[in-house]
Amino acid sequence: MPPEILPIIIGLYFGYVVYVFSQSDDNFVRERLKKTGGKKKKGSIYTFFADYLRPYSKKSISNKVTKNKIHNMLLSLGLASGDDDVLEFENKRLFSLLIAVIFCAIVLFLSFNMTSVSCALLICYMTYKYPEYRLLGIIKKKQKEFIRFFPDAVDLLSVCVEAGLGIDGAIERVAQEFSGLSKAVSAEFTRLSKDVMSGLAREEALKNMTKRVNSQDLQSFCAMLVQSEKMGTSVAQSLRVYCDTLRTRKKQRIEELVQSASAKMTIPMILFLLPALFIVILYPAVIKIMENMAG
Repeated sequence: MPPEILPIIIGLYFGYVVYVFSQSDDNFVRERLKKTGGKKKKGSIYTFFADYLRPYSKKSISNKVTKNKIHNMLLSLGLASGDDDVLEFENKRLFSLLIAVIFCAIVLFLSFNMTSVSCALLICYMTYKYPEYRLLGIIKKKQKEFIRFFPDAVDLLSVCVEAGLGIDGAIERVAQEFSGLSKAVSAEFTRLSKDVMSGLAREEALKNMTKRVNSQDLQSFCAMLVQSEKMGTSVAQSLRVYCDTLRTRKKQRIEELVQSASAKMTIPMILFLLPALFIVILYPAVIKIMENMAG
């Protein structure tokens, strides 16, 4: 491609940025005026560009699907997930994208060809999507860890309740005991205990817990505790029965993994084990055939 196209690409990009800024609403101006009396951090490049990128961020999360996706990711990690927090997350992503665009523009100015253009587009895309992929990876890792250790946590909770502790004290005890075994379970039970101690209804605290962790076992556990509290039944007896159910589910999951192991090992055996086995078996016969043909 001719080098004259580079200024056109850069001009189109900055024209798009100017268009987005020109479409910002008056609320942004009012917010800037409100913040003039507040204290601002100095010496940070991000704080310098944050106010200028904010209208662009508002346009980016104007779609409810995108906004709800970021909100759910922050909520699943136990982070603040209000509208301002979603806007701040998007603002940081756009700041990273701006840095990447400036870097790619310099690289294209020095060496403009199809390879550099493709790399620049890939860098910009990955710079914008990396925070989202990183959060999704952490969420999946947290959910797997929670599903693995949650039955053991419920077992310990049942033992504590049967030993005479109240349900709130038992939840706090489980959080302390699992602090060294599973950070995901410990963090969720700690959050649950603090929510109840701060005055939030236990039913509401349990619902918030199910929103942070996507697990059918946890949903049935929270429903069981809420139902026991409403009906006035024994929590210890309900936990004892539920622990048996969790043990059965865990056993079934382990059996499913064991049965699927043979199918997963088929492809590696065909690709790596069988060729080596054929070579070991057929090599002496091939040597004898070659000797006889030579003789």
